[in-house]
Amino acid sequence: MPRFVQVLKDTCPPLVFSTGWNGGFSETDAALDQYSQATYTVTQTPGATMDFQFNGTYIGIYGAKRPDHGLYKVTVDGHVFPTFNANSNVALFNQTLFNSTLQDGYHKVTLTNVGNTTLDVDYISFEGNIGKQSEPLVITTFQDNDPAFTYFPRSSWQQTSRPGTFSGSTGTVTTDPSATVEYKFQGISDLILLYGLVTPASTPAYLASVDGGPFRQFSAQKASSRPHQVLYYASNLGRGTHTLRIKFLPTNGTMGQFAVDFANLYSVPSLGAQSPKSFDVQAPLTIGSPSQTVPPAFIAGLTISSVLAFLGLLSSLYLLWCLRRQRSEKRFSASQKYIDADE
Repeated sequence: MPRFVQVLKDTCPPLVFSTGWNGGFSETDAALDQYSQATYTVTQTPGATMDFQFNGTYIGIYGAKRPDHGLYKVTVDGHVFPTFNANSNVALFNQTLFNSTLQDGYHKVTLTNVGNTTLDVDYISFEGNIGKQSEPLVITTFQDNDPAFTYFPRSSWQQTSRPGTFSGSTGTVTTDPSATVEYKFQGISDLILLYGLVTPASTPAYLASVDGGPFRQFSAQKASSRPHQVLYYASNLGRGTHTLRIKFLPTNGTMGQFAVDFANLYSVPSLGAQSPKSFDVQAPLTIGSPSQTVPPAFIAGLTISSVLAFLGLLSSLYLLWCLRRQRSEKRFSASQKYIDADE
């Protein structure tokens, strides 16, 4: 069956960091550019954790091994692996901190810092299966101005003032804590990825739920400004009409900005997937008056956005190449008794 492979940078909100983590800065670390896309998230706090939940068959966590780094633990579905060590006399980057092949299904992974030494995360990778064997994987993109997105109330959502930062030169933004957004999509899709912008001024807390399930809390407030970041991920959804709903926690002050860019749906023909949806650059915007149309600047913005997306694709392909190389060198198994991560 088609294999789904996804890389999430440390700046993607589905990687949920506890208190005690911070973004790396060039002012305090001259080696920042050694990390993919020049970002990483780091802690020296004992017991600080990073959590990630997914459906799939493989998980990999990648970071650095450096002289000031130390011990850490990994827990998968309640199973605690023996302690690993990220200490190295020579700084090594893009290192496999942990990986494991798993039974296909739902998994929860927790990375925990042990002691007061340093631990950092560069990115994670996970894999899963969709549909039947030998089927093509169909990926369909829906821009933020697609009718499937509904913004409440309309007056609280605006089009971004920086269209070149967003795919398709459109992004829908709010700073209203009472605002909500819903995205309805048909169950021919087994997996959804919602993309948006993360910045230091973004909202530190938003809640997301699919099909009336429990809300999970995420943060779009990151040390670095990054477009095209995964804001939410869900899979194994089944047939039928699904609804993704996002809302915000009450606040006495400003909640920061929340920006929606686009959604990618993954499916296969056996689930009813058709050819990918075409993108009509003359489609009217969903925000503003019904007669509002795309301005001429759209074309220029789309060109810039396409370049950004292409560069992002090259970066993702590089990360996938690196992690596949590392997986061939070193692979952890869920049944392993002990692995010394220094080896």
